[in-house]
Amino acid sequence: MKSNVIVKLGIVFGILSFPTLFRKPSGKLWVPFFLLNGAINHVFDKILVTRKKVKYPVRFLPNIFKINVVYDYLVCPYLSVWFCQSTYHSKLPGIITKLILFGLPQGAYEIWLERKTKTLQFRKNWRWMYSLFLVFIVKILSRGLLELFKISKLDKENLKNE
Repeated sequence: MKSNVIVKLGIVFGILSFPTLFRKPSGKLWVPFFLLNGAINHVFDKILVTRKKVKYPVRFLPNIFKINVVYDYLVCPYLSVWFCQSTYHSKLPGIITKLILFGLPQGAYEIWLERKTKTLQFRKNWRWMYSLFLVFIVKILSRGLLELFKISKLDKENLKNE
């Protein structure tokens, strides 16, 4: 019961959070970034499920997906977009601080899901610290992609001005 409610709340969260993709600088940046982050989450999760490190006993569309599509395509991408929006103009110390502020609660949420619900199970020597580390890695990858987008945008602007 509790696990099904969590999955449904994840869907509601994803729908209600959609307007945040249109914050400055623009939806032209955040919507593709959101989709790309979902794809990155999918790849990591698919590897973990295939190697039987994690299992999702209760998930959305269980006959179609072995991964947790709600978490991979709705919850995590928004958290990564918000992390990147909050660090858009930050220097390295600010990025690291916000990485901790965003990553620790997300990691704690995954630990809670594993220990208190049936939506996530760690298996075959997979520990909570690996999940926390992976959350940080995905956030760092997201921030690196943001820098590439920003550099690409600057290059386009410089070409227009020449």
